[in-house]
Amino acid sequence: MKSDEQLWEICKEIYRQMFKEANPSADFDKLMMTGESKKDQFFMKYYLSSDRQDEIIEEILKTHKLRNWEKQKIRFEVHLGCSPNTSEKTWKEILNAENEKRPEGLRP
Repeated sequence: MKSDEQLWEICKEIYRQMFKEANPSADFDKLMMTGESKKDQFFMKYYLSSDRQDEIIEEILKTHKLRNWEKQKIRFEVHLGCSPNTSEKTWKEILNAENEKRPEGLRP
């Protein structure tokens, strides 16, 4: 049986891979260190399909010896936590709104 701390480390491993593959790509550890991850719904600025997120979760879970309930706990934590946005439409809307807030000379 794994401790909550050990399960959280596995969650972070999953988040690292998800944000690495997200659009735009990001370093999850850097997001945490810089405080970006403390901003309200920071994860909505990143997109990764739900299918790919599920694949990443299952790939990483296979590398750890876990009980079924521990795997389920991790799945819930990742999906309900701060995984990247799974809606490309919403992600684009958020990016457009962010760009409109920037001064005109700083817009992409």
